[in-house]
Amino acid sequence: MLLVVLPLAGCTTTQDVNQRYRLRASRTLASRQPLLVRRATPDVVVRGVWLVRGHGTAVIAELANRTARTLTDLPVSVGLRRAGGRRVYLNRRGGLDYFQTHVAALAPHATLRWVFTTAGRAAHGRPFATVGAARGRAAALPRLTASTAGTGGALRVRVHNGSSVPQYGLPVYALASRDGRWVAAGRTTVDELDGGAARTLGLRLTGDARRATLRLEALPTIFR
Repeated sequence: MLLVVLPLAGCTTTQDVNQRYRLRASRTLASRQPLLVRRATPDVVVRGVWLVRGHGTAVIAELANRTARTLTDLPVSVGLRRAGGRRVYLNRRGGLDYFQTHVAALAPHATLRWVFTTAGRAAHGRPFATVGAARGRAAALPRLTASTAGTGGALRVRVHNGSSVPQYGLPVYALASRDGRWVAAGRTTVDELDGGAARTLGLRLTGDARRATLRLEALPTIFR
C-alpha cells in the first residue's frame, strides 16, 4: 500500500530526498500490478466522463475534491459500460504508466480533468470512471504551469516548475473543447523537471481539435 504524507518545505533535507526515492520506487512496483477500483471514495465526485476516438482512444474524467485536504495517488479505473450493464475496463492490466491508473494530485475543493489514452480503438459503450481512496496526501502542492509553445503539425507544450521541488514522471494533459463538448485529448510525460526549470515537448491529441479551445493540466508528482 502506498502512503505518503509530505509537507511542502522551503529547504531540502536528506530525509526529503529519501522520501522521493521511496515514493518513486513504490509507484514503479505498483504500476506492474493490475488495478481494479471497485469501491468509489466519497472524497471525490466524478462530474463527467467523456470518450474521444481518433488515432487511438482517450477517456476524459472531470474530478472534484469534496474535502479540505490535498489528495494524492488516487487510483482510478476507466472503461466502457455495455448493453446489459457489463463493464469493459480499459486500464486494468499491469505494466501501464502509474499515472494511467492514478491521479497524481487533487487540491482541496479543486476540480481537474484527468486523461487516459490508449493506442487501441475502443469499442462502443458508455464511458465510466471509478475513483478510489487516496493513497497519500500533501500539505500543499508545488506550482506548475503549462502553456502552448506553437502548434504546427503536432502540439508543443511548455511546462514550467515554479517551485524548488523536482518532479519525476510528471503527467501533462491537453484537452480541446468545441461548442461546449470535449472533442480531443492527449497526454504526455515529463521524465524529470528540476525546480525552477522548464521543458518543451510534443503532445499528440486524439480526436479533432480544429477550431477548438485548448486546456492544459500539469499535475505535480513530488510534493516535498
